[in-house]
Amino acid sequence: MYKNFPDFELLERLTAVPGVPGREEPTAEIIRSSLPSKISECSVDRLGNLVVHIPGKGKRVMLAAHMDEVGLIVQRILPSGFLKIERLGGTSLRAMPGSRLSLWTSNGRISAQVVVPPQHLDNNEPLKLTDIFIDVGASSIEETTTMGISVGDVLTWDSPLRSFGEFFVSGKALDDRLGCFILIQLAKQIKPQDLKYDLYLTFTVQEESMLMGGVTAARAIKPDIIIGIDGTFAFDTPDLEGNQCDLRLGNGPALKWMDAIRGKLASFVPNHKLAIKVREIALKENIPLQDEVVTGMSTAVTPLQYTAEGAAALALSVPLRYHHTPIETADVRDVENIILLLKAILMNDL
Repeated sequence: MYKNFPDFELLERLTAVPGVPGREEPTAEIIRSSLPSKISECSVDRLGNLVVHIPGKGKRVMLAAHMDEVGLIVQRILPSGFLKIERLGGTSLRAMPGSRLSLWTSNGRISAQVVVPPQHLDNNEPLKLTDIFIDVGASSIEETTTMGISVGDVLTWDSPLRSFGEFFVSGKALDDRLGCFILIQLAKQIKPQDLKYDLYLTFTVQEESMLMGGVTAARAIKPDIIIGIDGTFAFDTPDLEGNQCDLRLGNGPALKWMDAIRGKLASFVPNHKLAIKVREIALKENIPLQDEVVTGMSTAVTPLQYTAEGAAALALSVPLRYHHTPIETADVRDVENIILLLKAILMNDL
């Protein structure tokens, strides 16, 4: 593992806990306990957004990363004891058969796994959500309910973080626990006296379900500038190379010029002057910066710019391979460079 990467153990803890949309409390607890002692203003709003205020002069700047991850919810317990599920967010169907899962009940964690047919009997038809069932090691509905499993319980990938090659980390929920990790590191490294802004580090909820969770925090903060930090697609694997754009792991964070989920009224373009200024700062500080124009996704920053009387909005991204699977993969050098870039942004006039 790359020896200069800070706090691997913190990222490991952040990704290990469950935090599906609407149930982000375990993630928020890890974040709160990891903040430096100099942080005195930390609050949680009624929706669950965690807001850290580092007071300063000048414009209000809101940095936002979402705490939730994709997952599953128990929809039915079948007479055979197996579970029928629904997705929370865009959990990858392709990655599910044969996967190990963690089932989170009121009594704690239960090991589970996704049914997969023997290859000898596989008809090779396209996979549908209705074809997916969860095995919890029970043979009847009575056994399953005796284990404390109920409709409404949630599941996440059972995929602990691991180092991978010299620079890579791989596991579940890097989207967007990496963003949360980045904001924690920023809180640790930044000196309030160097700030040119009144800073709000915002850890938002319910991005994976409908993008909107951070709206209540933005309305309360009333920021002048909003910068979102999230994952984006890397197009550097053989199946995707040359598709859409040229984002690669290890080439630096990405400056988002556009994203869109077609047909879902979800699309983002940044404040143009702000984006140009950030690109100039990156060039001046010799921080590598990639350009991002993608479709098929959007992030928590998308609705925020419409909640604060038209705040100037920007999005920075960490390229990820294998989005919404148990093996999301990032390059730690991109994480280090986005921290450096954010520090430089907060010490420059925007």
